[in-house]
Formats: sequence, C-alpha cells, structure tokens
Amino acid sequence: MDLVLKIEEEIKQDKFRSNAHKALVNVMFTHAWISDRFREVFKNHQLTAQQYNVLRILRGGFPEAMNPNQIKAVMIDKNPDLTRLCDRLLGLGYIERCIHDTNKRKINIRINDKGLDILTQIDPVMDALQTNSFGLSEAEAAQLSDLLDKLRAS
Repeated sequence: MDLVLKIEEEIKQDKFRSNAHKALVNVMFTHAWISDRFREVFKNHQLTAQQYNVLRILRGGFPEAMNPNQIKAVMIDKNPDLTRLCDRLLGLGYIERCIHDTNKRKINIRINDKGLDILTQIDPVMDALQTNSFGLSEAEAAQLSDLLDKLRAS
C-alpha cells in the first residue's frame, strides 16, 4: 500500500474552517511541493521554471520564430518579465533574436540548437519525475485535472 501523507500531517494542522479551505491549503502546499521538485531539475541546468517554460514554448513553434505576445499568451506563469527572461536565455546561448520580416522594429525569438539540446537533456528527467513521483493512475490524473479546471472556473 502506498504511503499517503495527509495535508494535516504535512503542515501540522488538524483543523480547517471547511473542506473547501482544506482543499485550497492542500492545492497551495502541493504547488510548492511540486515546484520544489522541478526547481531541483532546472537548477542542475542553470535554468528557472519560467525559462524552461519559454524554451518549451519555443520548441513547440520551431523552426519558426515567435513574437513575445505569442509566447506570453501560452506561458504557465503570466507574470514574469518576458524581456528579462529572454535576455537571460540569450546570454546562456539557448535562443536567438530574429528581426521581423516586414517590420524591422519588431523582434521575434527562436530556440536554437543549444536550446533544443538542453531540453533533450531535461526531457527524460522531467518524464521520470512526472511518472514516478506523483503516484496517480491515468484515470486519477485525469480526474484531478478536471477538478482543478472546475476550481479555476468558479
């Protein structure tokens, strides 16, 4: 039988105002827990979660370059300063800036071979982390995703 650590045990709190409050605390705690695991993977490659997300988005559009608005629209975390993120990725040599064909003042961004290579290195680690650490069946993962969608819709 799998060991299940209840939120009450994790945060040493046994009383909540309601089940809704308990669920919200659990979502917040679980977000931090998952983020910590991913942060370790990214740290080993000198990346942040936001930088990794930008690289994944750019890989999805490869070989085409993308404009900053296209990238921002599909980012998981909508708050980061995309210009700063791209400057760091450019400094690491993972992306390149491309001048727009028709408007020379617009800059698009494309992942390069080095950026693709770093994602190729990270992919198996992320796949293993998702597969081995979360302990959910495919049906449970689908149910959880549906419940989180419902939570955001309220």
